Amino acid sequence: MRRYVGRADTCIGTRRNSEPKEEHDMTETISSTHSDSGPAGVTTGAVPPAKSIPFTQVPLVDFQGFRDGTDADKKRVAAEIGKALNDVGFFYLVNHGIPAGDVADVFGAARGFFTQPAGRKDAVSSENTSNHRGYFPMGGENVDPAHTRDLKEGFDIGFEGPLAQEAAGKGGLRGLNQWPDDPPGFRPALERYYEHTVALGRDLCRAFALALDMEEDTFDREIEHSESRMRLLSYPPQPGGPKDSRAFGAGAHTDCGCLTILAQDAIGGLSARNSAGDWIAVDPIENALICNVGDIMEQWSGGRFASTVHRVINDSDRIRYSVALFFNPNLDVVVDSFKSLTGAKSAGGKSTTEEYLGCCFSETRSACQLP
Repeated sequence: MRRYVGRADTCIGTRRNSEPKEEHDMTETISSTHSDSGPAGVTTGAVPPAKSIPFTQVPLVDFQGFRDGTDADKKRVAAEIGKALNDVGFFYLVNHGIPAGDVADVFGAARGFFTQPAGRKDAVSSENTSNHRGYFPMGGENVDPAHTRDLKEGFDIGFEGPLAQEAAGKGGLRGLNQWPDDPPGFRPALERYYEHTVALGRDLCRAFALALDMEEDTFDREIEHSESRMRLLSYPPQPGGPKDSRAFGAGAHTDCGCLTILAQDAIGGLSARNSAGDWIAVDPIENALICNVGDIMEQWSGGRFASTVHRVINDSDRIRYSVALFFNPNLDVVVDSFKSLTGAKSAGGKSTTEEYLGCCFSETRSACQLP
């Protein structure tokens, strides 16, 4: 999910659309389109290098050295991540510390939930709430509503601590989750995986800071009360590819927050667009997560990290499942204004993360379906 910060481009789930021409500037320096300030006025002090060679594959990073290694090991791993994010915007992550059993459990929960009758899923519809948590049906979200309609259904949860409990019933993005009665074990499976991925998101933000030659705790204040969202996703099969060029699993978009941590099944279907306009497959690797930065982190990095356009097409004959953690800043962090992805006039001035994400949800969840 997402929207754009920093440039006047877009909102949630789709900063840039499916037109490759919007990516032509990736072959040039992008320093002129981003401020050099990180969070709380921290200056990155670096000019983004020119991107003259389109990427053809996604790098793999072993996170063990950052988790358990020396300071030198941490800096080495951070440098690998920084290069991946500068060159590609995506990387595979292995030895990330999330138990394989908990990954398997959250996928089992996803399959059990999405294969239920529609009425049971609709009982926890996100339309029941103001915080956009719960179930959305096929067509209930379009990340590039001006060009494509998404063939996917999803289920969202967020943080449920004291702040969320206090905010319940007050509107806004905080508040409580909706939990279905079935399948058995659904809630604990999601809560365990959510806790793991949020902790990993914090560690990755520290690695990002080192990669930017800043103090490791540079981003800590902005993510202390992270409003991170976890989403289960189910994509129906489109054997041989879409019969309608406007109907994708997920249309071409970038993510709006700090970073996304994705677990996908063995089906595949995710691809990222390089500066030449080619779609590069981000195929599943066993026990590896896929990480990519969103628009906020691209802005915070002064353009050194690329928020890369990506999409999903499930051209197999089976349902594709994935689990995404959208790691976001505190809701009161101020971000730059944006241009609506539907063409509406920019709001101007500054917005908080909550206002920013709220707009993104509004546009991607309420956008009309294409004919």
